[in-house]
Amino acid sequence: MELLTIKGTNLNTTVFRGFASIKDIAHISAPDTFKQDSNPDGLQRDLSEPHSREGYLYADGAQKVPDYPRLWPEVILNVRDTSVIDEPVPVDEQHDFFKIVVHEDLIDKNLERPQISRTDGNHRLFYGEGHPIRNWPSLDIPTPFSLTIGLTALQETSLFVDINDNLKRMNTSHLRHLQTRLTESEKLAKDDPALWIANRLVEDPKSPFHGIVYLGGEKEKVQGLDRKINLAALRTGVEMILKESRELREYKDLEDKFILLLIYWKAVARAFAQEWADPKKYLLLRGFGVQSMFILGAEIIDRCVSPGVIWSQLEDKIVAYLVQTRIDVDWDAKEGNIKHKGGRVGAKELADKMVESLSDEGVDKANLVKGLRSLY
Repeated sequence: MELLTIKGTNLNTTVFRGFASIKDIAHISAPDTFKQDSNPDGLQRDLSEPHSREGYLYADGAQKVPDYPRLWPEVILNVRDTSVIDEPVPVDEQHDFFKIVVHEDLIDKNLERPQISRTDGNHRLFYGEGHPIRNWPSLDIPTPFSLTIGLTALQETSLFVDINDNLKRMNTSHLRHLQTRLTESEKLAKDDPALWIANRLVEDPKSPFHGIVYLGGEKEKVQGLDRKINLAALRTGVEMILKESRELREYKDLEDKFILLLIYWKAVARAFAQEWADPKKYLLLRGFGVQSMFILGAEIIDRCVSPGVIWSQLEDKIVAYLVQTRIDVDWDAKEGNIKHKGGRVGAKELADKMVESLSDEGVDKANLVKGLRSLY
């Protein structure tokens, strides 16, 4: 396949821009889909089938409404494996015209990591080669494209985040996860402390959130694993508790804040072991449930952290407070008394209800009968 292009610079990146049929661009390229378990270094988020279907129908319909102009932005591709193309050949070097030959026979679409990756435009290209089940023909319709050659995976990820977050402002778990991959830990801690802590809660093997948080991308079916929480919601909860807790604000070192929140959530997982183990039956690990526990955590941490605190007993003391809330709250999704709640308003109402259940009486006694625990 021969592609005629104009070589130029887009901001600070060398690109080859041109036009080709949608079916041809779709044929030589593929998405590098992020899969939390089998492709953790992937790029693209989970495919929206309706979005892809709408893209196909929009392009296909362009031929049927010639009096009504239709167009879309250029798709952006990155040649990761330069062996599948020839070196760009100048056709008219004075005007920056170049020919790029793509060797279709060398492209293996079954590879997990594509040789020519779709940096942007996957939904527009997804059905470009047609859909045999729906009896959709391939789209032999021109589309603009922009081709980069040899960008590293990190550079391509950076472009993906710029396009989908900085320009379109899509606040998704997938983009937040990519942000943690792109940003050095020290810089992330400074720029977005809530995301830094949320990511630590996901990655730390001691954390009850380890392995159960959805980071975006394609949802794989893993036996025995049900990721009810997403990274964006977890980050929002951390942001809330950092704002609400007086004691957490006193700690300047972000590592100390993380350790306190780790201890708090280990206590939550202990106090509500049944609810934690069965997120389908109980609402604790739903979005509003996690947020309500973060808000409650601000009150409990402020009660537990004091000049005379015995750090090795902190988790037990938090558990003693948490179990008090069982008096007024039943987390059962069908039979419980909070099944009608949802959203941030519902989370705040639920947290206020649980705070009313808290009593300082007997907490220390319940704590001291426990054995000493090692520090984290």
